[in-house]
Amino acid sequence: MDPITTGIGGALIAKALPEERRGPIGVWVMTGAALFPDLDIFAAQLTGDPMVTLTFHRGYTHSFLGVLTLAPLLALAARATGFDKNYKRLLGLCSLALLWHIFTDVPTTWGTIVFWPFNWTRVAWDWIFIIDFYYTGLLLAPQLVAWVYFRREGRQRLAASWRGVLLWFAMSGTTYWGMTLASRSLNQPISFWIYLAVGTAFAAILILPSIRGWGFRAPRATFARIGLAAFALYVGVAAVSHSIALSRVERLATRDSIEATKLAALPQPLSPFRWGGMALTEEGVYRNSFNLFDENEPEWSLFETEENDFVERARAVPEVQTYLWFTRFPVARYHNSEGDNGEQHVVEFAAMRFTLGGPVDRRTRSRFGFRVVFDSNGEVVSAGFPGRR
Repeated sequence: MDPITTGIGGALIAKALPEERRGPIGVWVMTGAALFPDLDIFAAQLTGDPMVTLTFHRGYTHSFLGVLTLAPLLALAARATGFDKNYKRLLGLCSLALLWHIFTDVPTTWGTIVFWPFNWTRVAWDWIFIIDFYYTGLLLAPQLVAWVYFRREGRQRLAASWRGVLLWFAMSGTTYWGMTLASRSLNQPISFWIYLAVGTAFAAILILPSIRGWGFRAPRATFARIGLAAFALYVGVAAVSHSIALSRVERLATRDSIEATKLAALPQPLSPFRWGGMALTEEGVYRNSFNLFDENEPEWSLFETEENDFVERARAVPEVQTYLWFTRFPVARYHNSEGDNGEQHVVEFAAMRFTLGGPVDRRTRSRFGFRVVFDSNGEVVSAGFPGRR
């Protein structure tokens, strides 16, 4: 999950804790500790090796060993600020925040090496798309509601109610704009009913607490706990949806006699009920997309992988082996071109799980592709991500 969402979730968990367990700076400590593991995204810039993005990101800092070793250090740093001298409490908060970060990443498709360095398998449950508006909103909304309604007395209650209405307009408008922009850029239309459901949900979250003044009497921790319960329900829905979607992908593969070495149902953006089926075969990657509520059976599209001597040589390049270990559903393309020193042979790999529909074209490959260039003598000239030096 994106770092902003992870930090928001860390703050929400801290606010849900009893005050004596949270301490005076618990919200700040958990927010910072929840963000900390994603500092490994700068490893590529620090080392100058772009492959570190695949081998190091979501590795040590996102592992259980990382929790055991980083939590004590982060707790010491928090204690050194002087705002809270209770090291045991700070250690518990940092450990919980780091575990929370792992939990936010494992349900996505990117994969997290949680058992590093003993096992380099990337754990990916494939429940949640890497950026999920609903996921983020469920973590943020209860904190905004608490801000609107916390300890308002007398005339302040009327003003707080109006703040709730204005915040509803702001959040609904922002969500509408963001979802529409994402829909157009991804060429995935959003149903009117999705917009209506989101607006209605915001109205219920922000306005209903003003009825009979309940929201003004409830402590902040109550809002946070309700938010966590709603968030857990959403993740549960996503998990069940994935199970149903994967069963559908398996059934479709059997129906069409697709002999796959690997099958997956991958979440698509903008809805927990939209899925992409993937099947890796010797011919290439079969892909389809469907909505769980659509009774029409989706048809597979085959994205063939090319095979020749240069493709085989490219697969033997160490950087390519790392790339293929990460991608799960790759396809290969070959073409030759004229370079500065004569004819060049180019092998390009595409990670189909990141394409989100559409053909395998140059835009798709540049999104998360890998290119190997050979000279006329068959020697490797370059190997790396297109557009990166």
